[in-house]
Amino acid sequence: MIETEYDVIVAGYGPVGETCANLLGYYGIKALILDKEKDAYPLPRAITWDAECQRAMSHCNFLTEVKTRKIRGVDNKDANKKSILKITMDGFDTYNYQHSILFIHQPQFDEAHRTNAKKYQTNTIRTGNEILSVEQSNGVVNCTYKDIKTGEETNTNSRYLLACDGANSTVRKLNKIELKTLDADETWMVVDGYTKSGFDCFSDIDAIQYCNPLRPTTIIQGVDDCFRFEIAFMPGDTIDEIQKEAVFRKYIDQWIGDNEVEFTRTAVYSFHAADAVKWRHENIFLLGDAAHQMPPFMGQGMNSGCRDAENLLWKINGVLNGLYSPKILKTYESERKPHVARITRGAIKMGGVINAKSKLKAFIRNALLRTQGFFKGKENIFPVLNGNRLGIGVHKMPKIKNVSIERYYFNEINVHLHSGKTLSTDNILGKNFGIILNNFSGNKNISENNIDLLNRHNFKIINITSSYGHSNYEHYVDCQETHKDMQIYCNKFECNGVILRPDKYVFDLLNFNNSDSLDIIINNVLINIRDKIDFN
Repeated sequence: MIETEYDVIVAGYGPVGETCANLLGYYGIKALILDKEKDAYPLPRAITWDAECQRAMSHCNFLTEVKTRKIRGVDNKDANKKSILKITMDGFDTYNYQHSILFIHQPQFDEAHRTNAKKYQTNTIRTGNEILSVEQSNGVVNCTYKDIKTGEETNTNSRYLLACDGANSTVRKLNKIELKTLDADETWMVVDGYTKSGFDCFSDIDAIQYCNPLRPTTIIQGVDDCFRFEIAFMPGDTIDEIQKEAVFRKYIDQWIGDNEVEFTRTAVYSFHAADAVKWRHENIFLLGDAAHQMPPFMGQGMNSGCRDAENLLWKINGVLNGLYSPKILKTYESERKPHVARITRGAIKMGGVINAKSKLKAFIRNALLRTQGFFKGKENIFPVLNGNRLGIGVHKMPKIKNVSIERYYFNEINVHLHSGKTLSTDNILGKNFGIILNNFSGNKNISENNIDLLNRHNFKIINITSSYGHSNYEHYVDCQETHKDMQIYCNKFECNGVILRPDKYVFDLLNFNNSDSLDIIINNVLINIRDKIDFN
């Protein structure tokens, strides 16, 4: 292995860089984190944190430090303030992280991430430092950065560099990577503030989409008394005029009450969509806004960047530890780019519906939404992202019942251990390859050779069964599920189990007979993985 001062350099320490820092710390990867700004941005920007991203960070043991509130629902209203379509989250929150979308207060969110990242001895965090140059040679990334306060320049190197430095990414520009913009520009005024009395003004929902063609407006009640107002620009508006408090108050007070909100900031944003022509240049990777940007209408900008980190870092960890061939890193872009493209298209479509600025289009939109015909069903208004497939990458397999199930996200399952303790499958598996079997009752002993391979890759095996047994593999667990999720899953996809990747996407389905031994099943699993990702 090439000797470098660091394994990974992270450029940028916003939410995506913070996610990278924590995951790198969890994996024990020696990392340098750089950011031009000395401190985190002090005002809220991103306001939602979805289930998949919460789950990705669960093993870093600081989720309880992030102050959150579950989203109850959204009411889409017409110009007369009558409901067009009200969407609640009733029935979406089951247990753990499934379908759960939370409001966050980003300054506190950043603080929790940064505090935890400092706990990892393998992290070196240097804020107030800007990158001056980045060059690559013979598999090594050379980086020069400058302490803004002292002017001192430092040159260092790493195996990989992760560009998490935002829409105006310095790293992307230094590497002359083109940013392709999509036709989705919208200019909005964003106002943040707090209610003075701390009241809950929406009772059973948290957001109103005021779909008024004369002035589309979004009102969101976030964590505690924090409110976000997004006010669309209309022809003839100027930034100076609309940012006057007397002007924007008239759009806000009608919903909240006269002078009820104490404002903390105003900002004008151009919501647009863009995609870097490539997300990788040799050992440099673009993540988050450096790689892709999207309108905020699905609340997926920050979350998509956090997914980038989760996808890439388990692969980098495997390469650094000699478990996988570096070829696996090619799958970062091929898996993530189509996923992001689907979400971006959804955000553009949703924005177009919410922001119809012609009375005729608004009339048609209202009629269609009231019948739920436009989106072919209520459940599709706000897509559950767990169902979104990755692009072709680590694996490819035939369709089952016309559904290509590999590359789909697998929801965790709660189980009872023999000890009586209740855990989730994520608690047992960690961020490792895992196997979940459904009611396997055959011989559970495994050959020493296969045990050595399983231990090398930190494989965990869970057998969901009504009876408990014993295996000579120490990371094998018999347990009972609290619900029938696995049984339902296996019936649906005609399988007996699944192989899960470290990021909890399905690698492959399993089929076996109870006449098979666990050793035969494991041997086939190992061959399957070795064939697809150069499993060492």
